[in-house]
Amino acid sequence: VLGLLTYKQITVVTGQRILLKVEPIDPLDPFRGEYVDLGYSFSRLQPGEVQGPSLQRGDILYVALAPQGRFYEKVGVSREVPREATVFLRGTVTQVSAKQIQVTYGIESWFVQKGKGLELEREGRDRDKQLVVEVAVDKRGQAVLRQVHVEPRRTPASPPVAAEAPRAPAKRPRP
Repeated sequence: VLGLLTYKQITVVTGQRILLKVEPIDPLDPFRGEYVDLGYSFSRLQPGEVQGPSLQRGDILYVALAPQGRFYEKVGVSREVPREATVFLRGTVTQVSAKQIQVTYGIESWFVQKGKGLELEREGRDRDKQLVVEVAVDKRGQAVLRQVHVEPRRTPASPPVAAEAPRAPAKRPRP
């Protein structure tokens, strides 16, 4: 267990930080507490997106990501580690049907303080807001959640929200 924690911490510290859009669901685990279940557009793949023999539960897939504005989006899916992609996620196939392939990446759950899960879910489902995660990704495609937050939803035409510039301290008269 200690080795796994150390490995995850190394990814948090040294991994490339990226932003992803998420789709929240709010479950409750009686043994571990309240958490927000996070879904991603690249967690549900179309069968035609993956070349080769039929996929089975437990198969490993790699999803190549590239920046599309502020967020990283899927640009490819493969059974092998992508050679050209600088950022990719290693996922495990959890469900296969004729219409969809479900893949998990280890970044699907975010534990929150009791009573905060429903609030976070509600805000994430607000059409004027969006739920955003910051993820650290290492060179092997392993990902670790760093932060989950809600921010105003931006339309493609709307400019980013500008941060207020720091103000210079007021000058004091010399004695």
